[in-house]
Amino acid sequence: MIPFQNPTIYVGGLQIDEPITVLTDLIFCAVCFYAYFKTRGISSIRAIKLYSLFFLATGFSTMVAAIIGHAFLYHFGLQAKIYGWVLGIIAISFAQFAALFHTRSLLGNSLFKKLFIAFCIEVIVSLIAVFYFWTFIVVIIHTAFALLLVVTSLEYQKFKKTKSELSKYMMIGVGISVIAVMCHLFKLAISNWFNHLDLSHVFMAISMYTMYYGVANFKTIKHS
Repeated sequence: MIPFQNPTIYVGGLQIDEPITVLTDLIFCAVCFYAYFKTRGISSIRAIKLYSLFFLATGFSTMVAAIIGHAFLYHFGLQAKIYGWVLGIIAISFAQFAALFHTRSLLGNSLFKKLFIAFCIEVIVSLIAVFYFWTFIVVIIHTAFALLLVVTSLEYQKFKKTKSELSKYMMIGVGISVIAVMCHLFKLAISNWFNHLDLSHVFMAISMYTMYYGVANFKTIKHS
């Protein structure tokens, strides 16, 4: 039982568990899909394409989590959570590779290739680990590695060198996502109708929109 878990509601004969958590998840999904459709064709540069795919994949992974992992978990069963976990790992991976390609010119070919291989191995290990340990903790560790360590450190180097607005807003977005994690970890719930998961999703949506803003404005930033 989740602390302060949303009460179950019924729409006709349909049981919907954690309705506010599902709703805030879907709001986050909407931001992700909006970000994808607004950025998918703005540049042929690989980093931008990967960031756009990050928005799309994150939206799909969250939608799966909302439907299978929350609303209808009683129907699909706990084992069905694995679908959202796997999609989540893949989604976050797009961001770390996007940051890698965005900073390729700064890293040089040798270091770029080494990091590319290392990141590929890390993603594979994460996917194997989530099946082996069968826990969301693997997703959290992978996310922390990809966003806090990889994206933040690489985009910081890019920003320091070029003052890239994309890099700046990606770092701000990651910072806001840390607030979302804190809400989750410390169970910062207002009530059982707006619990720590719901509050976390609100900050996640703000974080994603901030990242989108940076990517969407890439076309006007020639030095990025």
